[in-house]
Amino acid sequence: MIYKREITDQVKIQYIILYTLNEANRIVTHDQLTSLVLDKCNIPFTEFRIAVDNLEKIGHIRVFSPDGTQTYCEILPIGKQANAIFQKRIPNSIKQSIKDYIKPFFREEIIKRSVVGELLPLNENEYMADLGLYDGNTPIMKLSMYAGTRSYANSMIREFKRDPQTVYETVLELLGNEKEPPKSDEPQSLDD
Repeated sequence: MIYKREITDQVKIQYIILYTLNEANRIVTHDQLTSLVLDKCNIPFTEFRIAVDNLEKIGHIRVFSPDGTQTYCEILPIGKQANAIFQKRIPNSIKQSIKDYIKPFFREEIIKRSVVGELLPLNENEYMADLGLYDGNTPIMKLSMYAGTRSYANSMIREFKRDPQTVYETVLELLGNEKEPPKSDEPQSLDD
């Protein structure tokens, strides 16, 4: 539920930004921070930008762009201390609204990033499907498959994204189905 009254008080906006970053408990992109705050609070964008700039200037948050394309924001220790003191001044309805919005917001992003499917051209007429299943940054499964045509590669990607769990379980079952475990003291051959 969005807080209906427009918030223009710069101090309160800064408290809301600190609270949001503290609740997120991670480095967020500037776009994520904008969504988390503005989707749940009626704050003019210009006022929001001024508040972010001021929090950065006074050392409560860090705004940085390591690659020059994406901008990130993080709350600094002094910002966490300020949040602990000043979050009482934020209306409970705003705090609850932001808190309720954060968890599913990041869960959806994690799910989107956990299943990856990319089209890889080999040449003008041949393509591969590069598929991956991740737990955070840890790859659980990565597959690169020759598909031939572009449409078949896209079809493979679509099917993988539709039901990655079944693909993972099938591959695991096929590859992990040992008939007899090898004895540790016997030399292994490539035929085993």
